[in-house]
Amino acid sequence: MSRLVWSLFAAAMLAACATPSPPAATKPATPDTFAQAANTEAQPVAEFWRAFNDAELDALITQAMAANRDLRVAAARVAEAQAIEGGTRGLGRPTLDVTGGVSRSRFAENSGQPGTRNQFSAGLAAAWEIDLFGRVADEQRSARATTEAAQAQRRGVQVTVAAEVARNYFELRGLQEQLRVTRLDLGTQRDSLKLVDARLSAGRGTALDTERARALVESTAAALPVLESALARTRMRLAVLTGAAPSALDVQLAEQKPLPGLPATPLAAIGSPQTLLQRRPDVAAAEQQLIAADAQTGIARSRLWPSLTLSGTLGLNAGRISELGDSGSFVASLGANLLWAVIDNGQRRAQIDAADARREGAIAQFDQAVLAALEETEGALVAYTRSQQRTENLFAAAKASEAAAKIARARLDAGTIDFLVVLDAERQLLQARDLLAQGQTQAATALVGVYRALAGGW
Repeated sequence: MSRLVWSLFAAAMLAACATPSPPAATKPATPDTFAQAANTEAQPVAEFWRAFNDAELDALITQAMAANRDLRVAAARVAEAQAIEGGTRGLGRPTLDVTGGVSRSRFAENSGQPGTRNQFSAGLAAAWEIDLFGRVADEQRSARATTEAAQAQRRGVQVTVAAEVARNYFELRGLQEQLRVTRLDLGTQRDSLKLVDARLSAGRGTALDTERARALVESTAAALPVLESALARTRMRLAVLTGAAPSALDVQLAEQKPLPGLPATPLAAIGSPQTLLQRRPDVAAAEQQLIAADAQTGIARSRLWPSLTLSGTLGLNAGRISELGDSGSFVASLGANLLWAVIDNGQRRAQIDAADARREGAIAQFDQAVLAALEETEGALVAYTRSQQRTENLFAAAKASEAAAKIARARLDAGTIDFLVVLDAERQLLQARDLLAQGQTQAATALVGVYRALAGGW
């Protein structure tokens, strides 16, 4: 019999030792510099929105940081992870329980001790699991990494919420500018329609000119409901981002204001890819999730080995409650319990394989987070630089269109051109002004995208 026991023991030892180690994580190679910016160790400002010098934007983001529901969810997840981590700190330490009990038993007549007996007990019970193979340490490491991942995810939500408020705020101001320009052009076009009506009545115009002018007025007027609808939806979005009801900001944001001026943002001052990856909350969260998954593989492997628990009791035991204090009622015990599942039909091996697979998935998620961070940053830099160039061209185009419209009106008054030329010039002016407002909005939101990709320095 002893040979069988020792054979099973040796087989279990060999199986545990033969368990392959988990594969090492490899970090994707990162470039030394961004393709769209020079390398520097400078860091972006944390509260990036303050660079726009807009008090209303500052107030909206402050309100969002305090009341946004997504942030509340993220904070609750951090609190949950911290509570679980706090529970793991007690693992590997002795536990102490207060015990007490009372029982009444009736014994059979032929038991040798017939009759009814009472039993009273009170005492202390202690237990201590010895962490022989690092399971407790891995439990604590996994819980700690999970907490840090939740904290990183909360920082990511902060960056996202701040960027979303800024982006929607700029879109709001851009839509207001488009609405202002459209209404201004509509007024000018209606004046032109009155003019051609008067010319037609005086016999100096044609019905064709009048109908073309009326068509331009109606098409411009048709753009107003679209802009007003987009403006209302943007206000609602801002309200919800700040934790308020959809209509809560209608009065506060009703006044038309220009887009904030863009701060001078040298792209050489955004830091290197390496510093970016240290700032990005999503990368930090993926790294901590990988650490937690790695610790879980250690927990699974430790179950191949025996567990050792020391236990002891100290108490009183008597047939009458009044006798519990007597010296004869004192009882005590001290022992050790070794548990080793030698044959489990492959259950622990399956748990190790599952933990290894989860770790492989965590490695892939971490790699993807790194690549996505680099892609988002490079893309944001490209979008910002190109939007700046586009805005400069649109500004020049709007100035030229405005000059062309003035010249056309002057020549119409002088009788040297027909009204069709004026209509075409006004149509081009409306389009140029609208595109300029859109371009300025896109440049502002593209800069917000850069700050968001850089994690805002959080």
